[in-house]
Amino acid sequence: SKFFALQILDNCIRFRWRALPVDQREGIKGYIVNVIVKYSADEAVLSREKMYLGKLNLILVQILKQEWPHNWDGFVPQIVESGKGNEILCENNMHILKLLSEEIFDFSAEQMTSQKISQLKDSLTSQFSLIYQFCEFVLHNAKRPSLLKATLHCLLRYLSWVPLVFVFETKLIETLVMKFFMEPA
Repeated sequence: SKFFALQILDNCIRFRWRALPVDQREGIKGYIVNVIVKYSADEAVLSREKMYLGKLNLILVQILKQEWPHNWDGFVPQIVESGKGNEILCENNMHILKLLSEEIFDFSAEQMTSQKISQLKDSLTSQFSLIYQFCEFVLHNAKRPSLLKATLHCLLRYLSWVPLVFVFETKLIETLVMKFFMEPA
């Protein structure tokens, strides 16, 4: 029954979001964020509710496509900051950032106007430095293999369109080589 409710909410966000009063949109947004944090901050809950959390992440990305950047310009700094204190939550944040890139750069053509797509791409590109710094932080500090894998998958989704300066004029290549390709002594 939770999945049916989420499907109805997904349709509401896609097709009727702007018709909702602002206070209801803010309430829905806050509720979804709180449930995502609650479910992704505890490993036992996360493993038990993985499919539900995945659907919640997709709902959040649908909200972002409606609200970001004009009505939620602090989203990227918020998701980056919230992920630095808890590796389990951080892993889910990487999944959300990956989904956001996929939705905007890979799957958006049939769902949004070209003006909205351009606006979202510009916003994501302008805030990519925060996402890159977050990924770099995780690659240097994470201990969980699943978090490292999620971070690499997230980076993979961004590297196809990100300015090459982030690849060749940062320590990304050095970090990847030192972290994943060092031969044991």
